[in-house]
Amino acid sequence: MTFPLDPLNAALDRLSGHSFYSDKLPKSVADAAEFANAVPLMSRPDLVAEMQKAGYGAFGDTKPVRMNMSPMGGGLVPVMQTRRDLDRMISACRTHLDACGVEEGDVCAVFFGYHLFVAGLFYQTQMEAHGVTCIPLGPGEADRAVNICNAHNVNILAGNPSFSLRLLEAGVKPPKVFFAGGEAFTGNPTLYNAVADAMPGTMLVDAFSLSEVMPVGRTFPGGQGVHVFDELVYAEVIDPETLQPVADGERGELVLTHLQKEAQPLVRYRTGDLTVKITTPTVFGRTVCLPNVVFGRTDEMVKVKGVKLYPSEIRAVLLGIDGLDGTYRLTVSAKTGGGDTLSLALKGTAGDDAAELVSRRFKSQTLISVDEISIVAELEDGPSLIDQRGK
Repeated sequence: MTFPLDPLNAALDRLSGHSFYSDKLPKSVADAAEFANAVPLMSRPDLVAEMQKAGYGAFGDTKPVRMNMSPMGGGLVPVMQTRRDLDRMISACRTHLDACGVEEGDVCAVFFGYHLFVAGLFYQTQMEAHGVTCIPLGPGEADRAVNICNAHNVNILAGNPSFSLRLLEAGVKPPKVFFAGGEAFTGNPTLYNAVADAMPGTMLVDAFSLSEVMPVGRTFPGGQGVHVFDELVYAEVIDPETLQPVADGERGELVLTHLQKEAQPLVRYRTGDLTVKITTPTVFGRTVCLPNVVFGRTDEMVKVKGVKLYPSEIRAVLLGIDGLDGTYRLTVSAKTGGGDTLSLALKGTAGDDAAELVSRRFKSQTLISVDEISIVAELEDGPSLIDQRGK
């Protein structure tokens, strides 16, 4: 289902009477084009401004049973769930846990953060509802975690891939399923392959969510990329300059709409995340896929050689390349006879092979070629993007 007409119209009909969306939403639309044209976009500053009002403003209309906090707009903003919100989240995640072979009697150690933040409780809630014994270890303290995991027959891990590698090196037994989050995973081949080598036979799951939208998507067995939980959210990708939807396969900003959320329902919410969306054959009932998850931010954009380039994409290009520390400077200059020249300076100790790999990845990711790549031991402090055209 690429355009959930009935669920979206049900959401529009319900939320058109919500005080935050009053006079902003139609009660129904005929198709995706009308939805994009008739329904305004909202941003994180819109959400933050409303939540900072007395009683959470228009979003104080529900009684949540859970309230986490998320850093937004320079402070902590409540992220709320009603009982039905949690039930729907559990139901969606259950389909994924079933697909991955997670079953009653398994034991899961959760290494995501607890306290104020959302990830730890998010995983614990769905595991417990699925009949899985859950140990809320949280991040850090690897030595103690190893002892606990091995003493209590932990066979599912949920946490940061880099920290989980430390646990495996310290003696934790490879699990049957590993739920990754907190850093680029499938988008970082070096890290992904290191985890795969350390966990032979383990089902590796990549996931993407926002604190405001939990969950968005996960990798499913037999699928490619992260498949969106489209029973919970409708995903669009827009051009952040024109604000119009782009075709499947084109880079743009991820926009999400809650289909059933009661607390803090978000409609056409601009995530600021750069991604690509495609439609696939059905994978456990889902067809909306982010094949490369997210690989940058849309906060900055520059046109180079007639193509829109988002500088933060370069971080994804550099992931996992030995001898590079991820620091870069991109310089755009004008050719004497017209056109653009693109130079990329990288901090590190790598050689020509790394530069060639960066060149190939850059072209594949951005669809344009870099004219010159240099790898230097030090980069002077300064902006990561320098546009010298017109000077």
